[in-house]
Amino acid sequence: MSDPSSEQPEQSPDEVFITAVLFETALAVAALGLGWALGPSARQFIPEWNPDDLQPVIEGVWKGTLAAIPMLIFIELVRRIPWGPIQELEKLSDDQMIGSLVRLRVPELLTISLCAGVGEELLFRGWLMGWIGEGLIGVGVPVDPIWIALALSSLVFGFFHPITKMYIFLAAVMGLYFGGLLIWSENLLIPIFAHAVYDAIQLLMTKRQVERKSKSLQPSS
Repeated sequence: MSDPSSEQPEQSPDEVFITAVLFETALAVAALGLGWALGPSARQFIPEWNPDDLQPVIEGVWKGTLAAIPMLIFIELVRRIPWGPIQELEKLSDDQMIGSLVRLRVPELLTISLCAGVGEELLFRGWLMGWIGEGLIGVGVPVDPIWIALALSSLVFGFFHPITKMYIFLAAVMGLYFGGLLIWSENLLIPIFAHAVYDAIQLLMTKRQVERKSKSLQPSS
C-alpha cells in the first residue's frame, strides 16, 4: 500500500482495518476486471476447487507457506548490513501507516495479510506479468518475453510500495521472487500464500517490537 501523508488525521483501528481490507480487495477486483477487459485472466493460474482432487490447492497452501521462509531469511540478513538506507528500515515502525497497522489485533493482521497476498498477487503476477508477456510476443525481443515481463512487473510492484527507496528496491526483489514462483509452479496459490505468510510474520514481529518499545518507555513505579 502507498504511504499516506503524515498530515492526515489518525484513523481508528476499525477504520485502518476496513480501509486496508477494502484496498487490497479492490486490487483483486481490478485484476479480474483488467483480465476480463484486456486479457489474460489471472484465474487461469488458480486451481479449480474440486472436492475429489484437492491436491493442487493443498500444494499451493503448503508450498506457498514454505516459500515464505527464504524471504524471511533474506530480509533478516539484509537488515544486518550496516548501511544507512538499510538501517532506515528499522525506523519503519515509526511510520504512521505501519504504526496504525500494528495497533490492530492479531486476527486482523492475519486477515489483512491474506487480503494483500490475494489482491497484490492477482494483480501483479496473475494479470500484469501475463499481460506484459503477451504484449511482447511477436515483437522480436532477444530473450523469452516472460523474463522481461517478470522484470517489468516486479519493478512496478516495487514502486507500488513507495515508503523509502530501499523499500522500493526490496519490494521489487520480492516481486521477482513471487513471479519466479508462478513461472516455476504455474499455481498462483503458491505466491499468494508466500506473500501472505511473509506479510503476516513481518507485521507480527513489528507489532511485538513496537509493544516492547512502548513498555520500555513507560515510567517504572
